[in-house]
Amino acid sequence: MFSEIIAKMLENPPRESINLVVKVNPEKLNFISMVVDGHGRIALPRTRSGKKGILDFLASPDYIDDLYLILKDLKENHDPTLEIIGDLGENWLEAVI
Repeated sequence: MFSEIIAKMLENPPRESINLVVKVNPEKLNFISMVVDGHGRIALPRTRSGKKGILDFLASPDYIDDLYLILKDLKENHDPTLEIIGDLGENWLEAVI
């Protein structure tokens, strides 16, 4: 079975997540999505609007600092138009619209 430590962790799983909405140059959207996705488990990218260049990144609070570092590097080196336009947090109704 599970060790006591793992069993206790499973009793209280983390409930929060962070859902950043990011606007990018539509021509760079796929590249940016793939870079974030390629870092594995940092965030789950989802295209909200390809024509407008809107992406969602669903991230665990444990990895949000890493996601911000990746986005900062992408802005500085690949897409100066990249900007975070919102944080939907736990508002799943808005997140799926």
